[in-house]
Order: sequence, then structure tokens, then C-alpha cells
Amino acid sequence: MAATTMSLGLLAGPAGAAGSRTVSGPATGDDDVYLTYVRCDDLFGSAVAPQSRINLGPYAAPLGRRSLGLVPAAGGSAAGPYATIESLADVDASVSVAATGGGRGVSWILAVTQASPVGTAWRGRATVSVPAGSWQQVSASELTYTWTLVDLATGAALDAAGTATPAAFAAEHGDGAGFVVTGLGCDGKAFNLDAVRSSGTTLDFEGVTLTSTIAAGRQQVAVGDEVEITGRVTDGAGRLTGDSLVLEQRVPGAGWSPVGRPVLAGRDGVARVSVPVAETTEFRWHRPEGQYADEGWSQTVTVTATQPAQPDQSNQSGQSGQPDQSEAPAQQ
Repeated sequence: MAATTMSLGLLAGPAGAAGSRTVSGPATGDDDVYLTYVRCDDLFGSAVAPQSRINLGPYAAPLGRRSLGLVPAAGGSAAGPYATIESLADVDASVSVAATGGGRGVSWILAVTQASPVGTAWRGRATVSVPAGSWQQVSASELTYTWTLVDLATGAALDAAGTATPAAFAAEHGDGAGFVVTGLGCDGKAFNLDAVRSSGTTLDFEGVTLTSTIAAGRQQVAVGDEVEITGRVTDGAGRLTGDSLVLEQRVPGAGWSPVGRPVLAGRDGVARVSVPVAETTEFRWHRPEGQYADEGWSQTVTVTATQPAQPDQSNQSGQSGQPDQSEAPAQQ
């Protein structure tokens, strides 16, 4: 059973404490609750991992403003939270899901009860279906599972015990511990999940933290000359993200105003724009809000505009370099 639970892990990490926690991607950093993927028709079968993304909404997210979107590679596999359970009689595992086109999924339970023969476990399977148009909470304790006794070494079915909720099954066959995996994607449709709850821990999926920086090619130019302003956006690991930026400017002490359209980053992930400087000006980058991150601003950089040097006045009239006629030598 331990080997089975380890093989199901997609992005497990160090154990976390109970309570509400915010995460910014599929990795939860918790051994007891994390995201994984399984076959819809076979708990021990080979499944295909989905793509993941952070989204605003959809609709009104259950917690915060964002949720985790999952895009299946194909039908037949379900993705969602894995959660350890200490008791079938008191399963505390749920997830909120939203599928704009509706969605079908599955919930699997594997548990060793007090009466399970050595080397076996009870496997429960329940079909999950959610309508389009709103968030739906799927709670494992409220689902009706079809129960099968299986050999843990081979996955072969040994006995059947009909259908029941986890608590009802425990009342008849004995309580036990194990894990539950509940996910959508069996129909190949994209969906979002949030508010993953397991044994007192609730996970809220929100945006990543980004940092925007600014630099000027020169910090002093002649009035009317152009200066190149560059911008970089990095994530928490220092990687360039290539987010588009809007340059803003102001005369010191005045209000900020945008300079042109959003600037796309180049192949190197750096945004570049050249702007004329008519007077001493402060610049900063504005990073608009996106699906996976809140808006933000860089620090400011000041470019000083100086008047061009005046032409040399020493060669004015009477100093033109021609001989002064009054001093010309007299003709013979």
C-alpha cells in the first residue's frame, strides 16, 4: 500500500501543518494532500498527466480570486487531490471544482480495514459529475462507492461488497485508514479546482509573486535626445517570465502617465523601448494584472535632461579671423 501511494504522487513535498494555506501552483509542499492523476477505469493503471495553469475565477472562486486550471491531455485520466485518510468512518476530504462545459470524473479510495486479510485492501470507486455554470463542492464522505477487495501486489479483484458511502462501508466491514483521490477529466474537458480540504488543511490556489525591475541606458541626456529603458519581470526563483510591460513617466512631483502601448519582451525576456526626454523625467514599468499574477510596478529611475552646450561666441563680428582693415598696412 505504501508503494502504491508513492507511485500516485505527482508533486509531493515536505509535510505541512493544518490550517488554511495559499499555494501558487500544482505543488502543495505537503505529503498528506497534493495533486496527482489516475486512470478513470483502473486505480493501478497508467494515467496521463494534465497541463496546469493559474486562472482568475472562473465565476467567483471559492477562496480568493484565482484557482488552478487543469487541461487533460486526453480523456480517460482524472486529475485532482490525493488525501490521506485516518478513518473511513470520518473521511475529511473535499475539493471545489468548476467546469464551464460540465465535467465527469472519478473518486478512488484505497483502505486497509481491521478485517482486511494481510496483503489486501478495499478499493472504492465512485463516479463524479459536475454541471456547468458554477462551482461545486465534491466531498468524498458523501459519495457512494462500489467496493472491491483487491490484492495489493497484483491489483487483482478478490471479493466485492456492493455500494456504500465510506461511513456506511466502515460500519459493516470495519474502519480503516488509507487514501482518497478525487478528480475530473475523464471526458477530456478542462476544469478548475480550488479549496482543497484534507484533515483540517485547506489549500487556496492563488497567483505567483512577480518582481519587475527597470534600467536606463543613460541617466543624463541632452534635451530632446532618446534614452533606452529596459524592463525585466522575474518569478520567485529569479527566472525571466517575459510579461509585457507598460512604461509610465512623470515630471518629478507630478502624476504618472503611460508612454505608448504595452511593450512585449524580446526573445531574451527583456522589454526595451527608446523614448525622447524633453525634461528631467522619472520612469517606471507597470505590469498589468494577468491570469496568474497581480499587477505591480517597478522602482523608478530618473533621467536628467541637460541643455546642449552653447556654440563658442569668441568669433563674433570683428573676431572673424579676417584682418581688421583699420590695421591693414599702408600701400606703398
